[in-house]
Amino acid sequence: MSKHMNYWSVSSQILKEEAELLGLKVEIIVPDKNLFLVKSKDKEILFKSTDFGINTSLGLKIADDKELTYSILERNWLPIAKTVYIYENELEEFDWSKINNFKFPVIIKPVDEDHGNWVCMNIITIPELKKKLELSFEFYSKMIIQEQITGDECRVLVVMWEVILALRRIPPFITGDWIKTIKELIEIENSTNPLRKQNYSAPLWTIKADSELIDYIDKQWFNLESIIPVNIKLQLRWNSNIGSGGTIEEVTNILHESTKKICIKATEKAWLWMCWVDILTSDFSMPLVDTWWIILELNATPWLGGDRELTSVNSGREILKKIFNII
Repeated sequence: MSKHMNYWSVSSQILKEEAELLGLKVEIIVPDKNLFLVKSKDKEILFKSTDFGINTSLGLKIADDKELTYSILERNWLPIAKTVYIYENELEEFDWSKINNFKFPVIIKPVDEDHGNWVCMNIITIPELKKKLELSFEFYSKMIIQEQITGDECRVLVVMWEVILALRRIPPFITGDWIKTIKELIEIENSTNPLRKQNYSAPLWTIKADSELIDYIDKQWFNLESIIPVNIKLQLRWNSNIGSGGTIEEVTNILHESTKKICIKATEKAWLWMCWVDILTSDFSMPLVDTWWIILELNATPWLGGDRELTSVNSGREILKKIFNII
């Protein structure tokens, strides 16, 4: 296996390693910008991390802007959560009747961010919503307000009209022992779990004891110094993003075939041929039409990592096999 290069993204490193294991040649062109070439006897593909030209430029723009994503999904009768958009200069005079038909809690998120950055969830009152928006507008000019839907989050990898992998995304949690505080249990998990490191340098990130985590456990009547009963699992935040401490569980084999077809349809309508489709559903094994479900977002340059260690599917290898026609 090739030597790891710390200035590369995890996705680039995985593709490089798996290409070499498949007998393909890899030429590094601009290492600190994740640009490299993968060659077989009769084909060569230029990569920039997980972008290798399979997606259209239009598709990339749609996926990078959640407002465009939701517009395309709605137009094609693919359900999303109830949504409104708000600009910074509208906050003082905003017509709050626009969310009269929303059921609280709600979430807010930027139109054009990723990795769960500045996603604020479990907001239960209008005053709290205003406060969170004020903080967000210090960094972003436009935010999304959405009704928060309860369910299990699933991330489905579609490559060239085929579902390669489906992952259940699990929010971070700790298990009580009647001795240690929540803060101590988080520190133990971060320091003793070899799969957890910062900055996507391992399959999982360390759990962040940030303001969102503190706010979430506060709504469960706990704080970082609270002690949890033995064997009681405490969810630490609503967001299941790996970058904030979440983990994954494979559900490829139980994901219903009709769900797979819907995920493929979503990528096609957005002019994407490789994409993570994030969905929320109450039961992965049932047809989505028989459950309460929505599409959360599309990710056109999917981050690879974690599935090699935590699932039966090596997505980097499967992507390479598919584009280079390796059986």
